Amino acid sequence: MNKIIALFLTINFLTISFYQNQNSKFEFKEWHKSPNRSPLFSTIYPHVEWNEIKKIKLGLTKKNAEFDFQYYHHPVNAIIFTKSPENENYEIALKLSDDKTKVIDISFLKLDQ
Repeated sequence: MNKIIALFLTINFLTISFYQNQNSKFEFKEWHKSPNRSPLFSTIYPHVEWNEIKKIKLGLTKKNAEFDFQYYHHPVNAIIFTKSPENENYEIALKLSDDKTKVIDISFLKLDQ
């Protein structure tokens, strides 16, 4: 009986940890710098499909990414855009290593429709 209770508690703990990690994945970070939305500063930023966004992890390198690390106008972060399966628009900032070749942090900003 104790083994069943221990197994049940372990499964609950792992489930809670999994969902906390999933939710924290979509958080906004203070270093996130959005692009200027004025037409005078028109820059094309990559739009990446949601299934590719889910593959972005810390340590992702420019060489292995399916998109361009668009950081040219933002010394703090690279910017990409996406739309979730729930039809929500997101701006994603990627904090890059000093040499701009590796993702060291990720920030999500849900945009107004």
